[in-house]
Amino acid sequence: MKRRRNMTRPVLVTVSLVAGLVLVCAYPSYIITRTLFNRHFERWGERLVSLEKRGLLSTEYGAAWQDVLADKAMLEEARHLVSDSVPEERETVTIVEGVRVDDYPSLSVIQKLNEVQEYSNAIEITDRKDRRIAIIRTNHTRGSIEEFPPTLVEALIAAEDRNFRENHLGFEFDSFVRAALRAALRSITTFSPAVPQGTSTITQQVAKLFISDVDTAGHRVVGRTVRRKVRELRLSAALRKMYEPDEILEVYLNHCVTSDYGLIGYKDIAAGLFRKELPELDDAECIYMARMVKWGRNIPGKIARQCRIDMPRMARALGWGREKQQAVLAAIDTLTFHKPRQVDTEYGYLVDCANEFWLKVITDAGGEVRLDEMNIIDPNSLIRRKGNLKIRLAIDLPLQQELVRLVDGRGYGPDTTIVTDVRVGSFGEDVVLDTRPRDTLRQITVLDTVREFSEPGSAFATALEPGDTLVTNIRYRRRGRDEYRRSVFYYARRPTLVDGQYFAYCMLDAKTGKLLAYYARDKIGSRLVSLLSNRTPNGSSTAKPIFHALNFDLGIFEPYAMWTDCTAVTGDVPWRRKIIYQNREPYEVEFAQSAVRGRGYRVHNHGHVFEGCNYVFEHLATSNNILGAELVYRLDRNLNAPASQASRSTFLLKQFFYRIGAFGRIRDELGLKRVTGVRVYKELARIVGVDTDSMTAYGRRVPVSDSLYSVGLGTLELTLYEQAHLFNMLYDNTLVENPARHPSLVIEEIVLNGSPVDVAERDTVKRCHPFADINNLRPVYLGLHKRLTSNTWDGLGGYDMPYTVDSGDVNWRRFDDDAFPVNEPVSNYAKSGTSDDVLRPFNVDVTSEKRTNYGLWNATIRVDMAKFDTSDAPAEVRDITIACIGECNRHYTGHRDGKTLHKFVSRDLLKKAGAQSPGGFYSQYESYIRRTTPADARGCTSDAEKEEEEAFGVKGTLKKLLDKLPFRKDSDAE
Repeated sequence: MKRRRNMTRPVLVTVSLVAGLVLVCAYPSYIITRTLFNRHFERWGERLVSLEKRGLLSTEYGAAWQDVLADKAMLEEARHLVSDSVPEERETVTIVEGVRVDDYPSLSVIQKLNEVQEYSNAIEITDRKDRRIAIIRTNHTRGSIEEFPPTLVEALIAAEDRNFRENHLGFEFDSFVRAALRAALRSITTFSPAVPQGTSTITQQVAKLFISDVDTAGHRVVGRTVRRKVRELRLSAALRKMYEPDEILEVYLNHCVTSDYGLIGYKDIAAGLFRKELPELDDAECIYMARMVKWGRNIPGKIARQCRIDMPRMARALGWGREKQQAVLAAIDTLTFHKPRQVDTEYGYLVDCANEFWLKVITDAGGEVRLDEMNIIDPNSLIRRKGNLKIRLAIDLPLQQELVRLVDGRGYGPDTTIVTDVRVGSFGEDVVLDTRPRDTLRQITVLDTVREFSEPGSAFATALEPGDTLVTNIRYRRRGRDEYRRSVFYYARRPTLVDGQYFAYCMLDAKTGKLLAYYARDKIGSRLVSLLSNRTPNGSSTAKPIFHALNFDLGIFEPYAMWTDCTAVTGDVPWRRKIIYQNREPYEVEFAQSAVRGRGYRVHNHGHVFEGCNYVFEHLATSNNILGAELVYRLDRNLNAPASQASRSTFLLKQFFYRIGAFGRIRDELGLKRVTGVRVYKELARIVGVDTDSMTAYGRRVPVSDSLYSVGLGTLELTLYEQAHLFNMLYDNTLVENPARHPSLVIEEIVLNGSPVDVAERDTVKRCHPFADINNLRPVYLGLHKRLTSNTWDGLGGYDMPYTVDSGDVNWRRFDDDAFPVNEPVSNYAKSGTSDDVLRPFNVDVTSEKRTNYGLWNATIRVDMAKFDTSDAPAEVRDITIACIGECNRHYTGHRDGKTLHKFVSRDLLKKAGAQSPGGFYSQYESYIRRTTPADARGCTSDAEKEEEEAFGVKGTLKKLLDKLPFRKDSDAE
């Protein structure tokens, strides 16, 4: 026992001596290490400053310079749109004096980042009178150091880096030691390695920004390697040697602090979470934001607790007493936050509209910036990060709001849930079969066990439970004699949320062709699918009035012409037809020629009604389908007839093709000697961008034959925009070529980075004038006006066109084509259309065999735009062209026809902003026609020779001229 005590004393003495020796040596070692550490990085700071002054450090590396380069790219793009500048090229140097300079960003980035732009950091979309349609918040706005509240700045420094202003190195060695000791202690107590944390000063965090990368999604990525940390410390030392503390702090406040919703910098955060400018922040909001930096997100519970922990040191820096501290902490507990809207608008489809045509401006300019970087819809694009863009559209906001109000009140069916087939998996395999299988097999089974399905190469699998319905589609494709490729597709039948009843409306300025309003179910990112992409059969809303116009313009019909659908046509003319009877009653007619050899083309009116003898313009008003089809046949011509044998109508048709720039194409490209009325319409439609050579039938594209006479009833597929421009051609005989390619029809002005871009100057819009004389179309206007006003319950009878004529100058006893001329365009007319049943109703399941149709409506009306504006705007009378399409659904919107579905728009706009003019042009012109119709034109004779004579007749002043030319008589032609 005594010996053990003797052994203990030497051990204790030895341990004490060793411990004392360690302590004695540790402090000098600490001092020496700190000195060497600081000196090493201080020298590196001097080295980097020297390289910076020589302009050798990288002006491309790191997230900060990427931000600056984005600014530069925006400036270059703005200059490019305004002029034809060429960006400068920069030579790069890799290694200088042993330093890989590409790894160190130029320190001048501080000055670049602190340049607060004088222009707006937002994307603003306005209407033609600069009324706001949408504001898109860009990722970043900046404030000058003077804007930040002192409470925010001092609280931040006290909590994050209390020695910030005095620390000339930019880092603290002592903080590394403390962090290392804490990590070692955690490692011992938790039996797992711990990484030192919480060592970064404000300057270090700025340096970290400079050497971080930017990923493909636009997010900052910071490496965690020792090499990255060393570069951070070297940059920190260099920054403190070149810049004042406030210059570094300004970068930190603007660029290093983040929060939810992609907010960067305190100015963004204040506006996004509190909807306040920096000077408007109160003390509680400042303290809260100062401690948000710990997480980089808005986590109210954690941030409020951190505010309590750090309040003593923040209060000391701010000189607050206990009462003030308690009041601020209590206010923090009651803070409320807003969810910032990146895209602030009620008109997402108009944002898409602005974006589509803005991208066309960029494409046409051919700038250096990639097109996807200019995409307003992409939140990670350059334009969304930088903003500084204003797009003034041709849209009229009050008219747009009125359109939305009217359509929303129509009662269209809302979004709903239906049962549909959702693809869950597929596979393919090569098989050998003795007998040839059917091309497609479809099997429907109800599962009795759990089965999993996936796509080839995908790790994701979908499990279906017992009782689920599985739809299997199997397709075979022959690859050899007995070899086939079998493709199997699996679908689960499940409830799916679908869009409501389809509709789309657009309005054009009839005179300029510019887009004034647009409303559809399109959402942001849909790329104007309902305006520019969806092609649908057009019914007779567009084709029928155009064919009437062509027939009147070519002199095939006189304005007073009468016609009947009750007689057969037996003469040798293209429109030869017979009447088909059912139950001994006339049912429909069959034209001899059709797209199918040996088979006629059958046509009937609505309800299989025969309308009898009436004026042609009256048949247009009632939308007679038999006449609509006949008008197509009446345009069939032999263009290759010798000059001595050419008829007047052939000459006029050639002139028509010359006017629209199609004659050379027909003769040289297509090599056509004969043309049909179908080809005539196809060449017109081609001008506005229609794919005239194919159409969709039963889910696949099929050729459009020149003998497809149903085109006269609207089977050719058009987009809504093409429909609008084709119908608008009737207004003043002007047709815009490829309107979807011309941004100046949608965008009035662009201001990018403060530089205005003249869109119209850069966009050459070509127009053609298809008709010989707009006065030839007066019977068409009359028929379409009667279509607009036919329902007395609508109360539109008084909306005629103001017109004054000296009755003494009018011969009321004999028809004169020069009487009642129109010297300027007229309006207040419309035409409806109804397609075949070609789509499944939106509110029935995928298994349903129900089908419905599209309803269409075109109108041109005269309104005072000021009456849609709530301000005291001066009168602004304009003619506007309206084009509408929608899914007919008896349950929600009544009878399945275009007029029932859409007439409310033109009717209600006229009643609100139109001007009545009873006894105007239409009533006077109709009265004149009825009084002066020649006796031999009444009665609708069925004589084939007279019908042929009418078909090739020419009228008016042009007829007087052509009568002097050596043409053959029309009755002998072709």
